[in-house]
Amino acid sequence: MSIELSRRALVGTTTDLSSFSQEDKARALELSAYFTVPAMEPQHQTLALFTAMNFANKNKQLSSALGFANALIERGTNARFKETVSHDFLNPITT
Repeated sequence: MSIELSRRALVGTTTDLSSFSQEDKARALELSAYFTVPAMEPQHQTLALFTAMNFANKNKQLSSALGFANALIERGTNARFKETVSHDFLNPITT
């Protein structure tokens, strides 16, 4: 939990990091990714992966977002999250 608390202390509840320095952006994204590593209950792991995926996607870190999406599909336990990932990240709608 100290990882997530450190990220929140750095950026608060915002998901848009455009107003932060490059160093703070990198650290916030790094902390978000680190939070997916520790062994947790499957439901908590799913939530950590989903949060990291959305955080990376909103900050244009698309390769990281795809990595989290794949991990979520592979290990996720929540059907709604899996459906969202499959629809939005793995099979994007082209216009």
